Amino acid sequence: MTTNIYLKARTFGKVRQLIDELLSEGIEPARVCVHAAGRPQGADLPVTLIIHRTWGRALVEGGILGALFASPITAALWLIGDVLFAVSVLVLGAGVGGVFAALRARIANRDIAPQFSALRRGELLLVLAGDHAAIGAIQDRIKARHPEVAVLGSDPTGIPPFP
Repeated sequence: MTTNIYLKARTFGKVRQLIDELLSEGIEPARVCVHAAGRPQGADLPVTLIIHRTWGRALVEGGILGALFASPITAALWLIGDVLFAVSVLVLGAGVGGVFAALRARIANRDIAPQFSALRRGELLLVLAGDHAAIGAIQDRIKARHPEVAVLGSDPTGIPPFP
């Protein structure tokens, strides 16, 4: 059984150092994921980097993509001469694409929602999926070696679960 632990660091260099240590200890790269508000400088990590997208940003990007997908139908309707229907298909495509992307971003960000303000400040969130028995030892090693990294535990809010 695997358990996620959440770690918060202020600098990308510290995250890189922590990832290198975890990988040298035998943790698989597929079990480590880094969340950031934007792409950090030199972000060539051997683990998954997930760029946080706000609801509004996802809505705009999805709307543009939806309008692009609807443009061939819009062009065909425009050439036929039904301009009003062509414009409505374009607007409908943009709306569907935008809402789909926004809902997808909302679902993808659900696990890290308590840390959105930290991501907006430029901090990085590291999610480590490990075996339930080994998580305690990993947390203790990280606390001992890296006191500047906030170990939030198995809850992204940093509040320990109720016993």
